[in-house]
Formats: sequence, structure tokens, C-alpha cells
Amino acid sequence: MAVQYAKSYIDRAFDSNDVFTLYDVIRVLDAERELDEPLRLFLRLWEWAWSTRSGMWQYYENVVLADFDEIAKMMDRCELTEIATRYRAGMDCWEEPRYCDDLDVWIETYESMLEEISMQLIKPHREQLYPTKN
Repeated sequence: MAVQYAKSYIDRAFDSNDVFTLYDVIRVLDAERELDEPLRLFLRLWEWAWSTRSGMWQYYENVVLADFDEIAKMMDRCELTEIATRYRAGMDCWEEPRYCDDLDVWIETYESMLEEISMQLIKPHREQLYPTKN
């Protein structure tokens, strides 16, 4: 049986801009059904941004190059130009961890902006997270 979340649960998460809850909901549903690109990008964006907790260089050390390229292209298609530029720049400097410090600081400084942009990205796709009718 497919996982489904109550509409009221999803609406509360959106209404309170709860990025953590929405990340969990979207992650689970993404494994079960085809979601629109902005929802998938939301997941990849936060996996990247939350990497600052252990050091951004570790994200780049472990990301598959094809995935990196696709994530950057999704950012471009969703018109996240500045974020895409920062995302790509990390790939150029990760091999020397101290060179990623600027990116770590940028993400931490602009975390609230990233949250706002993320919410704008996924709000038009909210209904895709609602329970499906059988």
C-alpha cells in the first residue's frame, strides 16, 4: 500500500513554511511516484544546503557527476541562477576543503532566502503531495 499523508498535514507544513517536514514528505513520496521537477529539485537543493553541517566539500566528494550535472540543469530550468552559480562553483573548489569555506558561509548567511525560494518553488505543486484517489 502506498504511503499517503493527510491533506491537512501537508497544508500545515506549507502554511508554517516547515521545510524539514516538507523535505521528509517529498522524499518519501518521490520514492513512490513521479513528482514534478520542482519538487525533486527541492530535495536536491536541501541535501546540498544541509551539507554545510559537516563541510560542503563532503557533498562534492560524494555526488555522482551525472547527478551534479542534472541538479545544476534543474536549477537553470527553474531559474535559480544565483544558486546554480554557487552550486557549480563548489565543484571547482571542493578538493581543497578550506576553499569551500566561502560556500559554507554563503549558504549559512542566506539560509532564510534559500527557504523562501524553496517554498516558492514547490507551492504551485502542493496538490501533487495530497493523497491520491484509488
